[in-house]
Amino acid sequence: MLPHEAFQAWYGSHEVDLAWLEKPSRHQFRWRLPTNAWITATRQFSSPAALQKVLRNYGPRDVYIGTSAWLTPVNLPKRSDQASAPPVLIDHLVVFDIDFRPFCYRRLEQARKATQALLTWLDDNEDLSLKSISYSGGKGFHLIFTDNDRTLFSIPEPREREDAVRASRQELLQRVLQQGFPVDPTVTADTRRIIRLPGSLHGTTGWACTRITREDLGRPLKMWVATLPRHSNASKLRYFPYGPSDLFQALKPQRAKREKRKKSKQTPTQTVPQTILQCSTQVVGTKGRSSFMAWAPKRWTDTHKTAVAKRLKKLSWGPVHCFEHLGQTLLLSPRAIPKEQLAKEVANMGWPGLATEINNLGHAWVDVSPALEEEEHEQHELVHTGTLEEAGEGGAKVPWSSTHLEMLRRLGVDIDIGEDECSGRPDPALRVVSKT
Repeated sequence: MLPHEAFQAWYGSHEVDLAWLEKPSRHQFRWRLPTNAWITATRQFSSPAALQKVLRNYGPRDVYIGTSAWLTPVNLPKRSDQASAPPVLIDHLVVFDIDFRPFCYRRLEQARKATQALLTWLDDNEDLSLKSISYSGGKGFHLIFTDNDRTLFSIPEPREREDAVRASRQELLQRVLQQGFPVDPTVTADTRRIIRLPGSLHGTTGWACTRITREDLGRPLKMWVATLPRHSNASKLRYFPYGPSDLFQALKPQRAKREKRKKSKQTPTQTVPQTILQCSTQVVGTKGRSSFMAWAPKRWTDTHKTAVAKRLKKLSWGPVHCFEHLGQTLLLSPRAIPKEQLAKEVANMGWPGLATEINNLGHAWVDVSPALEEEEHEQHELVHTGTLEEAGEGGAKVPWSSTHLEMLRRLGVDIDIGEDECSGRPDPALRVVSKT
């Protein structure tokens, strides 16, 4: 990530792009600081210059805008707040977000093709008007539309109106998903959703979120990627991603020296050590809290998996993110859970060894990737496949783990937790071990 001063300098000389909005002052603005603290704007902005002054002072790493237009977009009460007067929804943009992780040219080109295919399908099958296309600055693209049918926005009761719009968007989302398009299922139907603001820097890559033309989207990425704005110290867009294999590459010289010293002692039957990156379940900076991290055993039946997912949902530990590696699935929930409860629950779910380690050490070390030879790591990456839908999205009663939100970010997954409670520090405990 770029230093704080770099973000301040960027917003001191670059205005964000609000030209695609009819009334920017109807939308909520939020940004995340380099410390990972979230700020919600307490005023309305009608011009890029006014917003630029604020962003220059804060120097945020990420800047977002709400997808809904409100009569009063500041101090919005939560949907669960029944005591406050409900906000009046004026409009809701139809947004589709397509990301292909990790950040690299090959995956971004795949995201472009998928976004182009979705745009064509929507033209042929839905009554929407294209408003904007954005490159997110990271791993994909945003398609933004207005709904030509204004019927729902004439519902007089504000809560009923918002509920009806959410239900309509959910139906649209399901039609898109049924066609096989790889859109983020958490974005389209959420009237309180925020998306990255064009003209702002992506805090992880240093590339700017940029509006592009429909013609650009239809052309190969190689023909126009060089024109995309970015910070001078932005991440290089490599053809293939850097992933766990880089760590193993970096470790090769040290391992080669060790093997050379031991060569005379080794016999043909000796096993070559395998280098593994591990992450601790501990929520760093807390006393007695850990996050749920575990590899799902291959022997589990579908019935067992479903039972585990239902239990996770009942515990409000969602969302549970899934990562695939050579047919194995790593589950990670970025929630700060009391270690005693975590040990008891994982034992009942089917991870007795994990429970024992948590009870003995107060936390557990979990492989970030399965044990493999170095050559295999160079050919296979840990791939994020989404969330465990049956485990739900969690709830406010279990705080987030700042430590494991940061771990997810390093694995290419950014999560907006809004103003929810967050425990610990964004500093995951990692170690490298050798296994035989």
